[in-house]
Amino acid sequence: MDDNKVIDNGLVDKFDAEDTIFNNCMNDFDEFPAYITGYDDIVGHFPVKHMNPAFRNLNMDSIRQRKNGNLVNIEHHSVLNSDLMRRDYNYITTIFQASKQIVEPFIFNTGLIPLKKVEHVNDTMFYNPAFVNTCEMRGIVMLNNLRYKVKHKEELTQSDGLDLIWLVKTNIDIGREELLRELTVDIWAKAVAPRWMLDAIRKNLILWAKKYLKSKDIIEEFKRVIKMSKIEIKPFEEQIRIAGIAGELERAEETGLEKGLEDGHANGCAETEEKFILKLLETQSPEEISKNFEVPLERVLEIANVNG
Repeated sequence: MDDNKVIDNGLVDKFDAEDTIFNNCMNDFDEFPAYITGYDDIVGHFPVKHMNPAFRNLNMDSIRQRKNGNLVNIEHHSVLNSDLMRRDYNYITTIFQASKQIVEPFIFNTGLIPLKKVEHVNDTMFYNPAFVNTCEMRGIVMLNNLRYKVKHKEELTQSDGLDLIWLVKTNIDIGREELLRELTVDIWAKAVAPRWMLDAIRKNLILWAKKYLKSKDIIEEFKRVIKMSKIEIKPFEEQIRIAGIAGELERAEETGLEKGLEDGHANGCAETEEKFILKLLETQSPEEISKNFEVPLERVLEIANVNG
């Protein structure tokens, strides 16, 4: 298969799947903030409409209040770098200045963890967010729990539903296509859960499918089991190229980070690294790539010049 060929999976979308899934979970699952933070005393949204015009660019759905009066700000990232850390730090200071209440920052990271994560975080010195990294979650434990509950017809909790949604980004030795097939066909379709939860899970499984499914057989089985209507499928087919490119880029990024961007690249795969950097050069400058992905600038420029 041509590495540069855009994947046509018939389930594509124009927007970023992970951000959309994160926002869906924030809006649909009351327990999602507790799922991330581990706090059992979150009382709900914090009203901020009247507080400060600086909030106009913030995602207000990410701010919650605890019983002790502290605020919790949760940000989602699929990649970590110092620019994002500075932005998040600015969010926290803005919220504090407007509310005069303690703000506890959390980052829900669904991407790989940078080798120098501590350096990125300490760029702001006083900013020390709590990280929840999905790639550190034990996906097989979560999956086996869902298998058990489905087999014994036990009703899923909100936490189980969130596990089902985020399993594709966890530490699990199962390919994403096969995993999505099982999550949809063997678990979601047979699960005992409130209708609203099954519907909430469904729309997020569709978003993952748009991003990761390639096998025609699995795609057709997925469409059949998830009961996609013609109204749903038509816009997907109109957006094939855009989502295909996004999916290819993410796969290149993950492969490159895992195989080609480790230990100063001495043990990396040069071919994978080169393809990865060439993809990034389509949207980022050599300086940005060097900074964001800890690749020596000389290496990035070398690849750019050879292929320029």
